[in-house]
Amino acid sequence: MKLAEKVVLLTGASEGIGKAIALRLAQEDMSLALVARTPENLKETLLKIETEHGAADIFPTDVTQAEQVKELVNQVLQRFGRIDVLINNVGKGLRKPFVDLTEEDWQYLVRVNLTSVMNCCQAVLPQMRKQGGGQIINISSKSGRVGEVNFVGYCAVKHGVVGLTRALALEEAPFHIGVNAICPGPVATTGMKKNLPDADMSEWLTPEDVAESVLFVLSSAGKAMLGKTIDLF
Repeated sequence: MKLAEKVVLLTGASEGIGKAIALRLAQEDMSLALVARTPENLKETLLKIETEHGAADIFPTDVTQAEQVKELVNQVLQRFGRIDVLINNVGKGLRKPFVDLTEEDWQYLVRVNLTSVMNCCQAVLPQMRKQGGGQIINISSKSGRVGEVNFVGYCAVKHGVVGLTRALALEEAPFHIGVNAICPGPVATTGMKKNLPDADMSEWLTPEDVAESVLFVLSSAGKAMLGKTIDLF
């Protein structure tokens, strides 16, 4: 299947890395189902795509809630008829010493970074199997590959995303479904620039760097990848 024929379900599409991925894939004429909790920010991404490129629609959803994700998949299928690519981009970090990490902190990190991935994968896999194949890309992090001080909880869940990716890739390979992960280092998003105004981000990745890696995995050059991680650090 050509890139321009693919339907992509992209979570966290309203800002930062997700928005950059949406705009880059739209340049390849892919059809995009844009997902985030806040419809206002999604509409900004949608408007830019419709002005410059092509087919897209927004689906405000809390992907940490399994029932909402099931309804999301139904809505996307009604709109586009198929789902060829799932990109799990939702994620949030928390900088805090491990000894100060509360149960609420832990549950939050698990829910946003790992449960969201499980919910979306489980919801799309039956459709991908029915279609005869598909691709899943999980955006993990450098924290999913190495340990980092004051990021113990975040490292744990992002390592979980990598482990899920590797195991799920083996389970779904017989159904021609590729599952891979991308692990960016620090990314100079608008949010990071706002939160860390004094940080030197000259050596950081840009959201567009991550978007190019996503495009590589979806291209013919990346079609043989199975349970791999692309380290961007």
